[in-house]
Amino acid sequence: MANIRSVQDYKEFLKENRELLHKNAVRIEDLSPDDDWILDEEWDRIYEQEFLNI
Repeated sequence: MANIRSVQDYKEFLKENRELLHKNAVRIEDLSPDDDWILDEEWDRIYEQEFLNI
């Protein structure tokens, strides 16, 4: 992975690797309802903090 030293570097990394990121992403709809990742309440807290408290 490239050395990311700033927000601009990170944005550039995402732009350059968009296709690879999409290729390796997992859709939540494709996971089983009892998947450990879905059941982890940490993601609920992150979602609430980042998206509901804007």
